[in-house]
Amino acid sequence: MTAGGDEERGEARISGAEAFYGPLAGAASAARRVGWESEGAQALRIRALVAALGPLDAVGSVLDAGAGEGEALVALRAAGFGGRYVGEDILPAMVARAEARFAADEGATFRVGDAFASGADAGAAEVFDAVLCCGALNTALAGRDATEEAIAALTALWARTGETLAVELMVADRREPGARLARVDLAAVWAHARALAAAVSVREDLLPGEAFLVLRRSRRGALAALAPEAGLALARAEALLAAGEAEAARAAIAGDASPEARLVDGRALIALRRLGPAEAALRKLVTTPVGAAAELDLCAVLWMTGRRSVAEATLRRLAESSDDARLHLVELLVGKQATAEARAVVARIEDGLVRREAERLVGA
Repeated sequence: MTAGGDEERGEARISGAEAFYGPLAGAASAARRVGWESEGAQALRIRALVAALGPLDAVGSVLDAGAGEGEALVALRAAGFGGRYVGEDILPAMVARAEARFAADEGATFRVGDAFASGADAGAAEVFDAVLCCGALNTALAGRDATEEAIAALTALWARTGETLAVELMVADRREPGARLARVDLAAVWAHARALAAAVSVREDLLPGEAFLVLRRSRRGALAALAPEAGLALARAEALLAAGEAEAARAAIAGDASPEARLVDGRALIALRRLGPAEAALRKLVTTPVGAAAELDLCAVLWMTGRRSVAEATLRRLAESSDDARLHLVELLVGKQATAEARAVVARIEDGLVRREAERLVGA
């Protein structure tokens, strides 16, 4: 995108915001001044975005993109957020009202700025733990495609997001046209979000005609909100490890000395290529109830550290009594193009699920 294009887009956002919000400035209701039909509906939208941020004790800073008069700050503080809040709005009048309203909140700052600018100015360079955007993408800009504008804004906001970005959108095929309202092609915006983030969720089950899009750099917060119980820490760790978040998986089970937790920790160390510590940890588990699984993981460490003959011999020994080991042996044999032997191993697998995967590997 050219600098000229950025400047033109920014000017369009300013003029669009002035045209949309200017006539609303005299409304008695704070919700109506920022374009919402009622205070209740505004509260529901903001609550949905705040809830999407996950446990707020893990959030140190929040950027409210298109903050208006700062209503999101009320919801954040009520939900227990005690960190630093920055409300950014393109209209000076909105910022002035928000500053007056929250003058006593020492952890809150409001400033005039284009939250959707892609330029590397001082504001855009700052990264926040969480970014939320409620309503600021719903203003139609003359001569601009709403979906393209939303995609560009999403990219800019994601560059400023450390962990979680939560955005409210109006959906073209679910929301009736309204005066100056921007409605997006949700499928296109969602596809772009998935290209940006490791984890994306969409909700359309709250307010009619609207979607709540959440982008996360990690599944950690969402899993912690879903299953905060200590007894489910192992399940969270396994899910994080499967998603490739090895460090987060280790953090989820830190302090859990059970063999099951130490096994997952050993697997996380393998994923992080910390093979020496992984081998030491797994060897300690060989005589525990998870010993067979630990030995199987040790085969991977042996293979990765060049002790391939030892790894294969260990795998063949384990395959005498373990379907999981047989599956890994099939994978090894297929890699060596020993297809006939691989099929013979498949024939010995008793577990239906494991056998189906083994058959896929040999092309059955």
